[in-house]
Amino acid sequence: MTRFLFSFGMMMLSSVSLSSYADSHAYNQPFPSLSAEDKQAFYLGESIFERFWVPAPSSTTASDGLGPLFNARSCHSCHVNSGRGHAPKSDQLGSEVPSFFIRLAQKSPQDHKTLLGDEIYGRQFQPLSSTNTNSEGDYKVIWHEIVETFPDGHQVTLRQPELQWIRLNYGDFSPNTGFSMRVSPPLVGMGLLDLVPESVILEYADPTDRNQDGISGKANWIISDQSQRLGRFGHKASVATLNEQNQSAFNGDLGLSTELFPYPSGDCTEAQADCLRAPNGNSAHLDHLEVSHEQMALLDSYVALSMPPAMRNLNEPWFPEAKQIFDALECGSCHRPKLSTGPSQYTALHRRDFYPFTDMLLHDMGPGLANGFPVFSASPTEWRTAPLWGIGLSEAVSGRNGFLHDGRARTIEEAILWHGGEAQASKNAYKSLNAKQRTLFVRFLESL
Repeated sequence: MTRFLFSFGMMMLSSVSLSSYADSHAYNQPFPSLSAEDKQAFYLGESIFERFWVPAPSSTTASDGLGPLFNARSCHSCHVNSGRGHAPKSDQLGSEVPSFFIRLAQKSPQDHKTLLGDEIYGRQFQPLSSTNTNSEGDYKVIWHEIVETFPDGHQVTLRQPELQWIRLNYGDFSPNTGFSMRVSPPLVGMGLLDLVPESVILEYADPTDRNQDGISGKANWIISDQSQRLGRFGHKASVATLNEQNQSAFNGDLGLSTELFPYPSGDCTEAQADCLRAPNGNSAHLDHLEVSHEQMALLDSYVALSMPPAMRNLNEPWFPEAKQIFDALECGSCHRPKLSTGPSQYTALHRRDFYPFTDMLLHDMGPGLANGFPVFSASPTEWRTAPLWGIGLSEAVSGRNGFLHDGRARTIEEAILWHGGEAQASKNAYKSLNAKQRTLFVRFLESL
């Protein structure tokens, strides 16, 4: 097994220039070295991020065009303070939790070049709608408990989600439609991750496990027009750039048209005639789009220039021992501590080292975390390694915790115990630690 040891001293140096906030604003502070122009773009972009969009027609044409079908009314609704989402409780409807959503795609696609959604409901189920348009319906999540027992007798209760449809307003799904429950991911350090050179990410790809260490990280390639691009964003690494990720969210989650997705009806399908006929916000003075080029550029600046939080507890006497446990468990084989950016127009992002604790590659996490369909070259059991930086601040930022792609894990320990597949050995090693070591390890992760 390969160990990814990293310098304690270098971590201290890298953290000095990052945000020291440890409250609800830990994920959405601008880099301190921004020019006056970039700082202005950051705050204007933040206002767009927090804007509540309204259905068309509206007197506020700069913020109309919501829907007609949608999951949320603002970016902030899904990413509170740029934080992660959470799953519904058993007594909540899906429509009451905008940061949780259901992706739809074919269980057995003809190829891995396109993502085809349900013939009626499209690629994302949307329980909210504007006036005179039926929503797609609603659902609940039923939680089943599983008890995990450690060698020393310690027990942890895990919860496994089951999707229960309450109402389908447009009929049944296609028999070939698969489902994937998702929570909105935290927007930590997205600008830095966007600038990691492809060669740096591919350096640690090993899809055939040539070195026989049990870790087979692979790239998710997005193939179109006889070209291929490396996926790096999303739970399945299915989006190539930060700009595309932001535009996709505007169109899929809010039903707003953008340059890449100029459809004012969002994810509406031909089977949803009332949605297609509804008024939209495409207008001449906004590039014939509901989200103009200027608005999109400002939103991109806000997300890209939000500074990751600094590591914490580096000078605590227990920290070196906790770091050694991280190394011994081989967690760095997937949660690679250090990455580097290439050139950038922003000085704050230009050719710098940073510590996100991800390799940005796909890994097989076992059948316990499988979703209902492949996403390009990502099989149902494969997921992009989630960055760990700022994970200990999740609750402070958004007021709740919800780890893994569907928010099933209420604690970091629960998330560890869902690791299977390539991470099974590390999970077993964690379970073999004594109580003190387990506490130190979790405290280390919370410090990142």
